[in-house]
Amino acid sequence: MKHIKSVWFLIGSMIFTCHASTHTFMNTFENGSATHSVIATSSVVAPEPTADISKKSKPIIKKSATDKSATGKSATDKSTKDLSEFESYVKYLSNIKNVMSSVKVKEVSFPVKQSDISDQTFIRNGFLVTRPGALGTVIICHGYTQSKHESFFFRALFSHFNVLAFDFRAHGDLIIDQHSTIGKDEIHDVWGAAQFVKSNPDFASKPIIGFGFSMGAVSLLMAQAHFQNLFDLLILDSPFDSSDICMLNRLDELLSYKFLPGKEWIKSAIMKGLYSENWQSVVKPIFKMATGLDPHSVSTKFVPVIPINIASKITIPCLFISCENDKKVTVDSVKRLYDQVGSPFKRLWITQGTRHCGSCLAQPEIYLYMVNKFIKKSLSKKWSNAEKIIDNRVMVV
Repeated sequence: MKHIKSVWFLIGSMIFTCHASTHTFMNTFENGSATHSVIATSSVVAPEPTADISKKSKPIIKKSATDKSATGKSATDKSTKDLSEFESYVKYLSNIKNVMSSVKVKEVSFPVKQSDISDQTFIRNGFLVTRPGALGTVIICHGYTQSKHESFFFRALFSHFNVLAFDFRAHGDLIIDQHSTIGKDEIHDVWGAAQFVKSNPDFASKPIIGFGFSMGAVSLLMAQAHFQNLFDLLILDSPFDSSDICMLNRLDELLSYKFLPGKEWIKSAIMKGLYSENWQSVVKPIFKMATGLDPHSVSTKFVPVIPINIASKITIPCLFISCENDKKVTVDSVKRLYDQVGSPFKRLWITQGTRHCGSCLAQPEIYLYMVNKFIKKSLSKKWSNAEKIIDNRVMVV
């Protein structure tokens, strides 16, 4: 576990280090005209190779401090510049150390309602990081089969905000007698997290931002539509428009053999079995084959989850993020949901990610920039277009 935490810290440090070099080409990504050259520019550039030791070396001529190079700069000037750059790096590290010493991380718990038809409650556990002078609080919602341990890493994206990450029902800690519904009843978990933040007098007067992946993104959207006034803005990475459509798409690929008769009947039977309590144990292996998600790792009760039906009730800024090659939740699925949202300011960012929720892994520096740029515009209410699609789908060779 210590090694894993060290790796996450290293990745987080890399994000902030590389972020400073992305400013000059961000406009290209924002207007959807990304090119191969832009991708190359945004990559980490290796240092110039040293001389080939297999070749015969030329005599080394030592120059005095007063000797000039072809550019007219002396060796002393270059040495001074190198020292200045190194001192800047040392100051950067010192600033990180100072910031880290002021950040507080603690474990928290809060009650959530069991469902719409039950007033019984149970406890959810979470991690909370607080920062001095925070501009607001970000609530991070993980995806299906994950937990607060994975999602809490993304606090590295929000260096100016408090961050809360928690376990959805049947995930992480305290899972006895709980079932995941992949978004339906999870709205009560989101409500509990939001009320926990609002009940803290240090947080209540500041903006609350919802940031979620897949099931977590759907839960955020549906909770905001159902309860209203939970969040000031939402960042939704790979939310599905309908669990039925996503499952049918995966079954189409699973049953793609041309010689297989009765495909439509088979799909219909699987979908009925998926939502039948008597047949779910039989259908779960098929769900795993079709989606790549293991319902046996999380106690799951399959029910239809169709956020597109209530998306029009969303009236706060929303950033949607989708991957080019996401097989679980397609770009079309995210686009349909984006189209139905009634937000005064919304963006759809389509990336070159190659897996479900893979945008941040594909381009962490740009992901950091795009997310925070959206937050900045939303909170300041300074946007020029009510809606915009930023399509950065390019081939990386």
